[in-house]
Amino acid sequence: MRSLSFRFIRLVPALVVLGGCERQEKPPAPTRSAPAPVKAITPAPVTPPEQSTTEQELRERLRCEALLGLKGLLVGQQEFFGEKDAWTPDVTRLPTPAACADGSRVPAPDATWLAGCHFRYAVSVAGSTPDDSTFSVRAVGVGGLAEGFTYTLTHGYAARKLVRVWPSELVLEECHGVRRPEGTPLPAPLCEGASNLKALFTAEKAYFGEKDRFSESAAVVGFLPEPCLDGSRVPVPDDTWIAGCHFIYRAEVSGTAPEQTFRLTARGMSGPVVEQKLTLDSQYTWSPADPGCAP
Repeated sequence: MRSLSFRFIRLVPALVVLGGCERQEKPPAPTRSAPAPVKAITPAPVTPPEQSTTEQELRERLRCEALLGLKGLLVGQQEFFGEKDAWTPDVTRLPTPAACADGSRVPAPDATWLAGCHFRYAVSVAGSTPDDSTFSVRAVGVGGLAEGFTYTLTHGYAARKLVRVWPSELVLEECHGVRRPEGTPLPAPLCEGASNLKALFTAEKAYFGEKDRFSESAAVVGFLPEPCLDGSRVPVPDDTWIAGCHFIYRAEVSGTAPEQTFRLTARGMSGPVVEQKLTLDSQYTWSPADPGCAP
């Protein structure tokens, strides 16, 4: 709350001293000038209190904590689906969200919830077949500033089409290295491109092991980069590229099978990586140098 200070005007009568060069036996009584009229002071309008920077920061950290919690459960469900061709409502089969720095967690009503630092998470599954089923994760804030914050993620397949509904309030870029909310920190933005190039490199090598040749088709080698958390992808200039969240990717093959080489390219198209470019060839040579990101 800003404090308003006012200066109070103190009116001091001006003394006008009358005199001359000759000494007077009895100086005349001093005359007083009339006091200046007092002007009414209009108080400045009171500005509504601004939310403190500290509180803003805490709210942003809470949003990032929820983002990381939902992202971790999304990855856990995708890994489970890769093994079982089904989503799981059993929270014990999913990664547990991070606790607070002191090891504390919010209370969970029962065993169907996962407890994190300021949020607890519930999981539900709809549908039964792999091509027509989804799961939802609800993150509910508990206590303090987190009270009342609720976010829901839905992901899966509807009529064989991939669907994802991500909370629009949880923006990925706001959580990249700006603060350290509870949970596994997000990698540097450039690591999205580097990690996907490593995945494409592995896919090309695996395909060569089966077919004795490389391929310029991402679909043929089985490479599909993850979209953004809200399911969106950046646009591609033509069909030789495949899009991820902030990068697009392309494989260029040279030579005649089986004596072939390849060169993979990741080009940043939006956000903090726009105009950045990474390449990786079949000899595992990076340009520029290997960013050192985890796979």
